[in-house]
Amino acid sequence: MPFILFKNMHLHYFTLERQVNYLRSKILNLTIAESYSQRKNEWIIGLTAQGQGRGFLQLSSDAQNPYILWMESNHRNKASADVMEELISSQIAAIVLLPGERIIQIGFKETPHRLLLQFFTARTNFFLVNDQGQILNAFKGQRKFAGTIFEIPANSQEDFENLLPDEIAKKNQEKPEINLTSFLKQFSYMTRPVVQEILFRCNLAGNLPLHQLSETTITEMQQTAKTFFDACRTQPPRIYFQREIPERFALGELQHLQNESSEEFDNINRALRFFNFQVLKYRGLIQRKTQFSNTLHKKIKSLQFNLKNVEARPANPGKAEYFQKIGQLIASQPHLIKPGETSIELVDYYDPKMPTLNVDIKPELPAQENAEIYFRKARKFSEKADQHKQQQENLRKQLKQYSELLETLEGVDHPKKLDKIEQQLKAQHVLQHKAHEAEKFRCPYKTYQHKNFQIWVGRSARDNDELTFKHANKSDVWLHVQSASGSHVVIRNPRRLEQIPKETLEYAARLAVTNSTAKHASYVPVLYTFVKHVRKPRKSPPGTVLPAQTKTIFVDPL
Repeated sequence: MPFILFKNMHLHYFTLERQVNYLRSKILNLTIAESYSQRKNEWIIGLTAQGQGRGFLQLSSDAQNPYILWMESNHRNKASADVMEELISSQIAAIVLLPGERIIQIGFKETPHRLLLQFFTARTNFFLVNDQGQILNAFKGQRKFAGTIFEIPANSQEDFENLLPDEIAKKNQEKPEINLTSFLKQFSYMTRPVVQEILFRCNLAGNLPLHQLSETTITEMQQTAKTFFDACRTQPPRIYFQREIPERFALGELQHLQNESSEEFDNINRALRFFNFQVLKYRGLIQRKTQFSNTLHKKIKSLQFNLKNVEARPANPGKAEYFQKIGQLIASQPHLIKPGETSIELVDYYDPKMPTLNVDIKPELPAQENAEIYFRKARKFSEKADQHKQQQENLRKQLKQYSELLETLEGVDHPKKLDKIEQQLKAQHVLQHKAHEAEKFRCPYKTYQHKNFQIWVGRSARDNDELTFKHANKSDVWLHVQSASGSHVVIRNPRRLEQIPKETLEYAARLAVTNSTAKHASYVPVLYTFVKHVRKPRKSPPGTVLPAQTKTIFVDPL
């Protein structure tokens, strides 16, 4: 029993059987006048009758898209190479499909030699053999195959429609937990689309355990398979489309795709010509779409995981309020600080019951500086709470953005539209650049977000130069830790504000400290100025700059 469908550009037995029947009416008794390779994996055989041109056989050994077609006309390429010249002047006497195999055999009148066209997807090849089965020539790998014996691989798969009930019961006992889809796919000609079609017609779920099926249901499946195969022998070929892209070649109607657009053809050769050449046209597009889709799905899954973790982590906004209150209580009760004592009892005026709070202090510092310690802690926790909220908002924003991009990708049917999506994915570092593009497209900075401001942080000394002098604008704000090595930090300032909000400036400064050799210190001075006031001394090492008109801000690392 033959294979049924042409799926994912793979040629199957039943399609070949119908194509051979069509070709028999076209090429019998014709003489081979020329034989050449027009391009890689493609073989053209020119046929004539009594010196008059009749047409061409066009064969492809491409692993993803093998085919044999009848063409009324073909134009030879100037750079084409002759193939199996010994076939020229041979008259075709027969063309048959070997029973149960995807191998077409062409016989000749003047010689016992045979041409065997093997369509085994990745092992598709064409051989010239003698009457002993010895390979005389091969389209691919001539040195490898010449002199060997052509052997048809053994096929141990059984035909599902011809199995007896007791044979199915035996298989059920061998693997009692196997589901229906896995059970059907172990038989010959049961490709995934065929299994889908049979299950759809029988209204059965593919994950249903086989042992739960009655003998009546199994008999119904066998009859459905037989009916479907018989229809494939007689129904017109049909191509199903996803928008304008040909998605599937089928021999007849597939009921599980009844809602998809399709086109019916009056003969198998015309359908195969249309399908194969359209597939060649769109193959690169399809492969790239699949790659981008997989990348986006992976990115979305990662963002969902990160968002779940962030939402599960408490922001502790109450600590900021608590430390702010302690700082204010210390500032309002300086008389309670006694020399040499490391803690004081404060009266909590914010509580109607006015309880006392025991608070640690530094006895060598005055009340205001002790209060400032707690104010800094309050700001730190407040910033963490803001960052926690901002992080959630950024993750949700990215999730929405990539989900919308994935939806857009599914509707793309033109290479130029796909190019735009590719550039967008590369710019956002979601899609990796090719090796020769890596240096050209590598981003020299990491991106952070604070409020409505974007902040860039240089990745290395060489990247610092790229960031400051090639990517940043003159109106952006530049920051760097004073008297220490570290990353250049740039606050994007497209509105050309004269003064950046204090919270954003502090956050950017803390990023500068965190990405410097002073990351373990506290109260670190950070210089800042506009990018237009930063210059690079001639012949200075990477990352070395001279900033002017600088101001200083003291911050702790993040």
